[in-house]
Amino acid sequence: MIVNTRPEKLSRDLNYFAQSNQIELTNIPLTEISIREALSQEEIEHLTKIESFDGIVFTSSSACKYGLRKIQDFMEISEIKSSIFAIGPATKTELKEHGLEAFMPAEFNSKGMFELLMKHEIKNILLVCGTNNENLLENHFKQALPKLEAYNVKPLEYNIGKLKSLPKNSVFLIFNLATFKLIEHNFENLSEKNFVWICASQRIADYVESMKCGKTITAKSPTYEDMLNEAQ
Repeated sequence: MIVNTRPEKLSRDLNYFAQSNQIELTNIPLTEISIREALSQEEIEHLTKIESFDGIVFTSSSACKYGLRKIQDFMEISEIKSSIFAIGPATKTELKEHGLEAFMPAEFNSKGMFELLMKHEIKNILLVCGTNNENLLENHFKQALPKLEAYNVKPLEYNIGKLKSLPKNSVFLIFNLATFKLIEHNFENLSEKNFVWICASQRIADYVESMKCGKTITAKSPTYEDMLNEAQ
């Protein structure tokens, strides 16, 4: 059994790909995403002077979807002059649908993004992310970055309980570390299940491996195609 833990709003393309390739997929979303209605005064100040940023970094397709809504309250998307950066293919595609061409790193992670920003000599950036941001890019810069936390991530406790009835050796698609930690913190005797964990990055895989709770596999990339290919 392959288990998709992504939010329902982010699983449309994944489910379509699975159906098209006759891959049996069980959806148990562990979080839900919603736009963050009230911004801080600091975030509002960032948006009022958004033209002062050399680059705008979108950390996910959700950051693009909800971040652009916030930006549109202050300016037309077509008027953005800053260089645009996308963490991966899904984010780049989402941005292109809004008429924005984005640079994308060779490695779809914070290290790859940091190297890309350094290559373009971009240091004054606005980071568009969610409230679950782990400050990974800031760690590379060794300083806090101006942020727009455009969306909330809420745990779905009623779905977490469903995991406990899954059979041993179930295969989980883990797209971010927070999802695994959510499972870990709500699951007793996780190691006894012998689950298989398909991880979207080596960083996630290293943490999962350290918990000694089953087999860990790192996907070639965090795209849903590569994640599902590893799960079969």
